[in-house]
Amino acid sequence: MVDAKALEREFKRYMGMYKADPELGRLMMKLSYQELFNDQFLQQNSKFKNLDDMLFRGGFGLTNAMEIEQVSQDKWNEYIAANTDCKTWHQFGKLAMVDWMKTVIRLVGQVKKKEAAEAEEKAREAGKEAGAEQPHGTADGSGQK
Repeated sequence: MVDAKALEREFKRYMGMYKADPELGRLMMKLSYQELFNDQFLQQNSKFKNLDDMLFRGGFGLTNAMEIEQVSQDKWNEYIAANTDCKTWHQFGKLAMVDWMKTVIRLVGQVKKKEAAEAEEKAREAGKEAGAEQPHGTADGSGQK
């Protein structure tokens, strides 16, 4: 079972990061149920293969994740508790959010690292080109000995 207090602390920590960074906040606002409850997350944290499997297997007559709110929350929580490491749907959602936020931060970090390496390489190339254009002979570039 998921440690509810540890999950809550981690959730709050990541939410703080997302609130402080407008770019991350915009990404979060565009998040869909399919992205949040992606196949990899569901396979690692539940008995489900994918979101459709989670929705259909419960016998609630759900055709999409938006309909979850229309189901008896007590029965839905029982279903989640029986098929995940979480006690409630709310807790399972937080676990999915933490997983998604970590993934996005990791990917953004990789992109920023790659951009920094590319910028550094460009600066080195520009430095080499500038050095090749300097006259040779003396340290001051005058060409006189």
